[in-house]
Amino acid sequence: MNHSSMFDTRLLRQLLHTGKAPGLIARGVPGGFVLVMREGLDEQLLEAQRGHARRFRRLEAVASYLKGLGARGFEVELEQWAQQSLDV
Repeated sequence: MNHSSMFDTRLLRQLLHTGKAPGLIARGVPGGFVLVMREGLDEQLLEAQRGHARRFRRLEAVASYLKGLGARGFEVELEQWAQQSLDV
């Protein structure tokens, strides 16, 4: 897996609009989920405004975000997900 790059909402909206969006994955991490865009072996993380990976606290938030952009579906990976928050 290669996480060397990130993508933003504007790019994702364009890809979804043209029907060219690669696979979307809500990947569980401790305290929530990050959104991954996968094409082949390359992966990009959704970037937050401050330049780090955007983290969603709940899976419903990922679904709402993606539906608002016009996505029809996404995968979920729970292997590293942990419900507890990192803000302890």
